[in-house]
Amino acid sequence: MAKKVLITGMSGLIGGLVGNRLEGKYELSALNRSDLPGITCHRADISDLEMIRPAFDGIDVVVHMAAVVRGDASWEEILPNNVVGTYNVFEAARRAGVKRVVFASS
Repeated sequence: MAKKVLITGMSGLIGGLVGNRLEGKYELSALNRSDLPGITCHRADISDLEMIRPAFDGIDVVVHMAAVVRGDASWEEILPNNVVGTYNVFEAARRAGVKRVVFASS
């Protein structure tokens, strides 16, 4: 049975590339603000812990790629998306009993 992998930010450039690389090897799902064709997708903003929490049920591994990456992003954009959102991803994973979170940052 294939491991279940949740990719946050799979609709973004790097998250999409990760998804393409893992496709066919794992059972993939995404946590995004928008739907992705052909992928089970939980639509929610990572700054809302209670909204994202169900996406982590039954997941073996989370690959966290969701973030604001623009160099000109304001603190008001960075705080909820990159700081609070990352905390929420780790907390949701912990609550759901996910054994591994892979996190990338620049």
